[in-house]
Order: sequence, then structure tokens, then C-alpha cells
Amino acid sequence: MNYFEGKVALITGASRGVGFATARELVKRGAKVVITARGEKRLTDSKEKLVEMGGEVVSVVGDVGVWEDAQMMVRAAIDHFGRLDILVNNAGLSMRGKFAELSSDVCAQVTQTNLMGCMYLSKAAIDHIIESKGNIVFISSIAGLFGLPGASIYCSTKKALTGLAESMRIELIPEGVHIGVVYLGFTEHDPEKRIISADGALVPPDRPAHHTQTYAADLIVKMIEKRKRQLIMTPAGKIGWLMYRLSPTIVEKAVLWAQSSQWGIFKRFS
Repeated sequence: MNYFEGKVALITGASRGVGFATARELVKRGAKVVITARGEKRLTDSKEKLVEMGGEVVSVVGDVGVWEDAQMMVRAAIDHFGRLDILVNNAGLSMRGKFAELSSDVCAQVTQTNLMGCMYLSKAAIDHIIESKGNIVFISSIAGLFGLPGASIYCSTKKALTGLAESMRIELIPEGVHIGVVYLGFTEHDPEKRIISADGALVPPDRPAHHTQTYAADLIVKMIEKRKRQLIMTPAGKIGWLMYRLSPTIVEKAVLWAQSSQWGIFKRFS
């Protein structure tokens, strides 16, 4: 039996990137989807693409960092489809800049979206996910495995998702709920994607892609089906994670060396 046939999935940050690619993969497998994002036009365009594939799709414009919007997103799934089986907490903001140079607004904005947004959606959805014995997945990053220079707030929010997931998993195992964390590498980005600089300005991404959006989405969907607790997406991430567990000092020295003397290598694997 197809695991996803007839199930209802809510994917945040799904107007583009990995979020949209994940929604597309779920539609291919027979799931009904609710997609959310802040930008109405791009979200509408993405919904139309999914509908053209034959998907049953609802789109909700909103900000995951606002509690009322999070409730509205979950309510849309229940009102339209009568249930909620899968929540993919994908919406997030990337930033670049040394901690000493970050504006307080950037710290608050990234934290509100990346961390509070996941908490709000999970809290709003939890009763329905328990009822369906479903899945909650958090999209983290290699930056959630160990700290990287120039990404302090991003790293801290992504690391925090691990603690949130681990606590929720222990609480919800008796309820039959699956909790998973995905540690993405730097993913192929859409041309219009921007990240937040230290002063709050939006700038183009400056990292080469480790993998495509489609590749990431395929692995995420397989992870949900197998109900795995974690997925580290790239070989560099797996090696870095193992090395950091053995010796944080070695990893820190390697990152500092790469940053100072081999910028190309640092950009490839950070």
C-alpha cells in the first residue's frame, strides 16, 4: 500500500525551494497538501503547478512566526481535508555576518521564524498529529550539527530544533507519533532567493549547492515513510558530525584553517 495515499500534509515555506519540491513529491505519491508561505503571488503560482499535476492542494498565506497564522494554517488543513497526518516544518531564514556585527533585529527575525515558527506550528498541529499517529519533521541544516563562523544565529536556531525534536520524540513515542530531523546541506537555490546580512539587508546566497531540491525532497519523503529519526543529507555533513562528536577542537581548527587559507574549500563545505 502507498504510505501517502489519502494522507494530508502541511508544508511550510512551500512556495519554492525544498518546501515546494517536497510538496511536489508528496502529491506524486497521492497525498493531499496544504502549502504555506508569506508571499501570496509565488504561493498561488506554486499551488497552480501542483494542481496541474492532479494534486488536491490548499494554499495559506501567513507567517509561521505569528501564533495566529500558525493556527490558521493548521485550521485550513482540518477545514478542507478533515485531518492532518504530516507536518513538515520547512520555513526558515538564512543569515550571514559575524555575531559582533549583527543587528538585534536580525537576531530576533531569524529566531522568530526558524525556531518559534517550528514551535508554533507543531503546537498548533499536535493534537491532530496524535490523532492520526502521524509525522512531524523539522528541516534543519548541517549548521545544526556544529557551529559555523558567520552564521551564529542560524546555527543556534537549527541546533535548537534537535533539542526540541528529541524532547517531543520521547513524549510522543507512546502516542505512536514520528518525529524526525533533516540536516540539509546547502541546497540548489531559486534565482530570487536572498539571505539576511548583518545589518538586515537582503543579499544573494554565497555558497555552492551540495545537492538539488529534488534530491533533498526525495530523501525527506523517504525518511517520513520509514519514520526515521534523523537524516544527514551530505557526506561532508556526516563526516563533520562524526568528527565533531570525537573531537570538537579538531573540527574548529579545520574550519579556521579552511576559512583563512583555503576559502574555496571553506565555501564548499560550510
